[in-house]
Amino acid sequence: MPSRRIRLGQFSAGISGNRSGAFVGMRIGGAWWEQAYATLVERRKRTRNEARKLKADPAPTGPGDAATAALQARVAAQGWYHSIDLGNGVVTPGEFDHRHHLQRYRIPERLDGKRVLDIGTFDGFWAFEFERRGASQVVALDLDTFGDLDLPPRARDKIPAEELAAKLGRGFVIAHAALGSRVERRIGSVYTMAAEQWGTYDLTHIGNVLVHLRDPAHALARMRGVTRGTAIISETVDPDLDWQPGVSLIEYRGGTVNCNWWRFGEQSLVQMVRDAGFDDVRVVARFDIPLRDSARNMHQIVINAAA
Repeated sequence: MPSRRIRLGQFSAGISGNRSGAFVGMRIGGAWWEQAYATLVERRKRTRNEARKLKADPAPTGPGDAATAALQARVAAQGWYHSIDLGNGVVTPGEFDHRHHLQRYRIPERLDGKRVLDIGTFDGFWAFEFERRGASQVVALDLDTFGDLDLPPRARDKIPAEELAAKLGRGFVIAHAALGSRVERRIGSVYTMAAEQWGTYDLTHIGNVLVHLRDPAHALARMRGVTRGTAIISETVDPDLDWQPGVSLIEYRGGTVNCNWWRFGEQSLVQMVRDAGFDDVRVVARFDIPLRDSARNMHQIVINAAA
């Protein structure tokens, strides 16, 4: 069926479809809407930030030794993606706090004797969690420098050379030392990861990484190649892209803003995992996760798959 669209001032409506069904949409925009929306966003952001302060982890109590004070200073001087409990009341102020959603991921309570791989570890929240659950070996894969990210050429050209050369993993180093961890952080790319060099793992995990990759399908295929047991894939999705059953939609974002290349629909992400060679692909959780200093919630899904 051909598409039709009408526009009247700041209001527009459209209808489109095919033999599987029809889609009707309405939209209001323009300067008035942009101003109203910006006001609502700022109001919600303030409300969320105030609530976050009220729920903040308590400051250390007791005599307060020099080591704890030094750790707090190192944490405060570092930007954080993950919220990680380092003990003695010190918690890193991450953009995402996964601690309250752990039960949704279907991670076994104990991983004794298991070999685990965390892909795109960054600050290391997941790697340290796998270690805490008793894994015999945890390998945390990460890139070496900021310039190793999948940056589009025009965005890369605008970044100073010293920024591109900046080392990643500074938060990981702080958390690793504070926790007395034995997690092995290895430098490498998911695109070249192979069993010949990396071995195989009982559990592999990739969390909120695929949207930042130019070729997520290739990354999932490489992940499958080193998985001998279970894979956990967690990612943000856009429910608006799943309006038509049986149609797998992905929005192309171009990688220029926060290195975000894609916005997945749930159907498309599940199909990509299947096409990478995984079996028994199941969505085990759907939930909203707050983004620090933002009015938005991220719609998160967790996929469990078998090799």
